[in-house]
Amino acid sequence: MNCIRCHHTYQAHEKNSPKTKSILLVGKCLVPGCDCQHYVDKIETIDEDLL
Repeated sequence: MNCIRCHHTYQAHEKNSPKTKSILLVGKCLVPGCDCQHYVDKIETIDEDLL
């Protein structure tokens, strides 16, 4: 999956950032030149696991 803000992959973002406490947000993008501050995943369907 790619970030809906910067379109980089989940793996390109900093994990376990102290600034992010949400399960849907991951830390800033580590790709040089990218100013995205957190990974945002597009939720297309709501399933029982998300509730």
